[in-house]
Amino acid sequence: MKRKAICMILALCIAISCMTFSGIAASAKTAEPAETGAVTDYSPAEKCQDGNILHCFNWTLNQIKEELPKIAQAGFTSVQTSPLQGHNGNYQWYWLYQPTNFTVGNELGSLDDLKSLCREADKYGIKIIVDVVANHLAGSNNGSWSGNIDASLKKQEYFHNQGAMPDETNDRFEITHKNIGMPDLNSENEALQNIVFAMLTTLKDAGVDGIRWDAAKHIGLPSEGCTFWAKMASVSGLYQYGEILEAPANGSSLTINKALMKEYTDYINVTDDMYGTNLAKSINSGTVPKTKGIWTKNGIEQEKLVYWGESHDSYSNNGSTAWSKNVSQNVIDKTYALVASRAGAQSLYFSRPAEKEFSSIAYARKGSTHFTSREVAAVNHFHNAMIGAAEKYATGGGCAYVLREGGAVIVSPNGSDIDVTVNNTNGMVPEGDYTDEISGSTWTVTSTKITGHIGSTGIAVFYDKASVIGDVDLDGAVTILDATAIQRHLASLEALSEEALKAADCDGVGAVTILDATEIQRYLVGLQSESCRVGIPIT
Repeated sequence: MKRKAICMILALCIAISCMTFSGIAASAKTAEPAETGAVTDYSPAEKCQDGNILHCFNWTLNQIKEELPKIAQAGFTSVQTSPLQGHNGNYQWYWLYQPTNFTVGNELGSLDDLKSLCREADKYGIKIIVDVVANHLAGSNNGSWSGNIDASLKKQEYFHNQGAMPDETNDRFEITHKNIGMPDLNSENEALQNIVFAMLTTLKDAGVDGIRWDAAKHIGLPSEGCTFWAKMASVSGLYQYGEILEAPANGSSLTINKALMKEYTDYINVTDDMYGTNLAKSINSGTVPKTKGIWTKNGIEQEKLVYWGESHDSYSNNGSTAWSKNVSQNVIDKTYALVASRAGAQSLYFSRPAEKEFSSIAYARKGSTHFTSREVAAVNHFHNAMIGAAEKYATGGGCAYVLREGGAVIVSPNGSDIDVTVNNTNGMVPEGDYTDEISGSTWTVTSTKITGHIGSTGIAVFYDKASVIGDVDLDGAVTILDATAIQRHLASLEALSEEALKAADCDGVGAVTILDATEIQRYLVGLQSESCRVGIPIT
């Protein structure tokens, strides 16, 4: 670890120690989360791919920055912004998807605002993903350009000039070369690729960790004579995923779509919106969803997929595509619980805007903060704690549930405050008693059965959190707040459970002292001694 990083962490340790032992000051500065319970650091995944995403749809960068403590506490690994490119619209959200340039900065924030957000997010281990529109620019379906498109982009060779795409088509040439309401960019053009590539470099240099590609299925693949994705994937260290609604070529054969989907995943991760849509609609009807995934059963690795309960399209669009805006938040939360607890795949949680109507939903307005709810946070914490653990998706007992090697997420589509018994398939969840992170109810697991009470949300989440020495707050990771918990305990500001006391005895002397907090601090900066016990399993 670099000396600067070590100094920063040690300084933080000292600051926390001073705050902890300053009596009244410690109480005054302790943050109170909106709904997630005690102040705890639920460490996000180290990589974008391994953790879930909060979509701060239409939020300004500064609004996101202000909410970072609660976002971290809710267990999200990444935050996705709306597009930051310039545009020529007024307040409506859809103007953000009609860019006039490939420059960073609009009403959501400037490049400097983005850099500031990324620096602050780094303090929480949160990754920033920026939505990028590169399939089209602002203009009309007939191919005419908006007058405000940057002059440098007003070149015929930068556009396909093939006319409007039919509403219903399975022809890949039409999908990748014709307009979807705005003039379609010629993604095969090397000079245009370089312009987009330069924007990605700017974003990465600003501290951005990932890219979400809008309308990715409308940009061709190398097998179709387009090297766009190969070019963008060459930006090292930048996580990228693309929006593919339904299939790359709706109506074409499964064989064709599987091959196209596989080729996309050679370069970027992709969305499986059909899976989340099917789950949500099933739950909304009170039916237990049977499907385990759409693209996984067709040969796409789950690690290459992004799931969701709803998206900005399903909520904000016009017509039949906006199916989720009148679906209750609880139904979406149940859907999210099932997809976000899966192994390998990451899931996106959509912050709903205050408005519902297509033309009244506005950008630069902070949306719902329901992401802080216990049910959403508990699922994220479960996801982070279960990284690398095997899974089993099953149904039974009127429920759909995800079993992992260490815990389970159980959803009742048509009821709450009910007793439930489901099968512990293959003995996946270790035997014992567990506490539901949402309702606090006790769940009993045997080698064959799982029995407990689902609370008012219709969601139960439980898992074995006490895994290693040093994990005093029992959140599945050793962090600076574990040292703080010991300090607060010694100052009689916080009582530790018997389980937590075992985790706090870092030096193994049979008692908890300030030296145990020191052991954790040294462990976090890589200065632990050979006899250090922090990080080893509790027996």
